[in-house]
Amino acid sequence: MRSLLVVATVALAAVAEGQRTSWRQLKGYSFDKYCDEFGRSYEGQEFIRRKSIFDINLQAIQAHNADKSQTYKKGVNQFSDWTQAEFNGINRLKVDKTARAQAKYTHSMPTGANLPSEVDYRTWTSPNVLTGIKNQGACGGCWAFSATESVESYFALATGQLPVLSVQQITSCTEGGMQGCGGGDMSYGWKYVENNSTGLNEEWLYPFTDFFVAAETKAATAKCRNITKSFLPNFPWYPKAGVAGFGNVAVNDANATLHALARIGPQSISVAAASWSAYEGGIFQNDYSLGNNTVWQIDHGVQLVGYGHDFGMDMDYWIVRNSWGTQWGEDGFIRLSRPKVEPCGTTEYDNGMVCGTSGVLSGPDHPIVTELKKQN
Repeated sequence: MRSLLVVATVALAAVAEGQRTSWRQLKGYSFDKYCDEFGRSYEGQEFIRRKSIFDINLQAIQAHNADKSQTYKKGVNQFSDWTQAEFNGINRLKVDKTARAQAKYTHSMPTGANLPSEVDYRTWTSPNVLTGIKNQGACGGCWAFSATESVESYFALATGQLPVLSVQQITSCTEGGMQGCGGGDMSYGWKYVENNSTGLNEEWLYPFTDFFVAAETKAATAKCRNITKSFLPNFPWYPKAGVAGFGNVAVNDANATLHALARIGPQSISVAAASWSAYEGGIFQNDYSLGNNTVWQIDHGVQLVGYGHDFGMDMDYWIVRNSWGTQWGEDGFIRLSRPKVEPCGTTEYDNGMVCGTSGVLSGPDHPIVTELKKQN
């Protein structure tokens, strides 16, 4: 889809989590400045091609920001010299309704239940339940990031400890038709951990290596390794996190999702992210510039970590944790509009209806996490 040079330079830019030019500073901003800021290195025709893509994207960003009716701002980031097709390539969620139907239970909001006015797991400290923002790089493994992040969160809620767990293990080792960097579904990641007697390793032991993957395919994804076997019996190391199934939340039900966030914890969710690439800050509303169908085309797995109200704009919002690094969005997060009547649309991807901005309510799920006992 794109040259190895582009993959490498884009990934390097994403790693360099330094100060970026904000949307307020884009007057007179140039492709040369962008290349310097994001570590790009193009030559000849590739430079000309990338500059053309960037100039078109920058013009669209500036036009959006000049529209005072917009509730969010767009800016430059690691995707600003990508085509839409290249960006779509890393959004590889493959929703499997059959697998999700195997949930242990479906959560609904009880009659008469009360809800707090806001929930924000970014600020929780008793215990901390969110690890730092991750970056999937060139790998289309958003589903594995979402699955891993939710195991981390529920382990913290259960034990008070917050380990950084291995995204690579779920990416490489999950079978059942999952394609690694080529796409998958969060529920299969949890099923893999459930069926794996040694559980989910920590990141330091099984680090993420597919950041620079050459293609979004199963073949290009790093092969599965039995890390635990290398440690036993000489060193009695054992993984902390196991899974005993998963639960889901009533589909397209805002109240059930609010209650689940308040009373259970963060949720892995499926969203339509095709129009998210240039988001920098504010409350995102459905963007129909790429076509009506795109708004509802579920293609990305992320983590829903709260809800709240912006008094300056007088708007309610959902808080979503992404896996595109901290240079994207609001330090790696996006706020999605949460109107009193949630928008709904149909999607060809899973042949059904999805609701909420970017389809945020289409399928909240969460793992049932256990702490594995020491292995001898």
